[in-house]
Amino acid sequence: MRKRVRVVREQSSVLDGIPAQIRYKNIKNLYLRVRDGYIELSVPQRTTQRDMENFVSHRRAWIEERLRLLSVRAEKSAPRYADGAQIQLWGAEYPLVCVPLTRGKPYAEYADGMIVLHVSEEAGADVRRAAIETLYRAELAAAIEREAPVCEATVGKRAALWRIRAMKTRWGSCNVRTAAVTLNLELARYDVRALRYVITHELTHLWVRGHNAQFYAHMDRCFPGWQDVRRELNAWVRAENSTI
Repeated sequence: MRKRVRVVREQSSVLDGIPAQIRYKNIKNLYLRVRDGYIELSVPQRTTQRDMENFVSHRRAWIEERLRLLSVRAEKSAPRYADGAQIQLWGAEYPLVCVPLTRGKPYAEYADGMIVLHVSEEAGADVRRAAIETLYRAELAAAIEREAPVCEATVGKRAALWRIRAMKTRWGSCNVRTAAVTLNLELARYDVRALRYVITHELTHLWVRGHNAQFYAHMDRCFPGWQDVRRELNAWVRAENSTI
């Protein structure tokens, strides 16, 4: 039987001058991933600081090139949220219409086939993005309230708590001890089938902790065709990245 990989402990560090997130696991080899502005290392439990420094140092040129490309990609893809920009919501794109706001907090709303952003003309991209993300959060919260009970009845398990967070590497997570489920804020951008799939996936972890044959058998029973939805969700993400 294949050994289940688990995280023993985590820590943040700086390796050869590069910020690093280190995860000690019950594995035999070192693995490296380059993220936006930092690196992730998965290492055996007894790996020393010197071993990690040498590992990163030998790959320094490649790491720096990947960091540069990720920085350029992030800069090019950063939405400016100006009039006419296309904003994704539940799998469709809507034109952004900016309405001058002289007082009060900026906010966004969906109305008549448009995303209306109420914001001052001087507001920067961060302020505009925050208003759009607040809209996403409200839309996602309402969708969870609507969709979760149906998924819970199908799976036969209920979440004790639903959370929404901006996550970089996961669509959702489930704390099997507390039955708290966290969903990625970005799900509000995609077709609602993606939300149903992720909700079902995380609730199924309340039956089966890991991803094994038993887990996938549960998924097949509770969400027939879930593989197609997962492929579509990943394809949407790849399509967005390929346009950069």
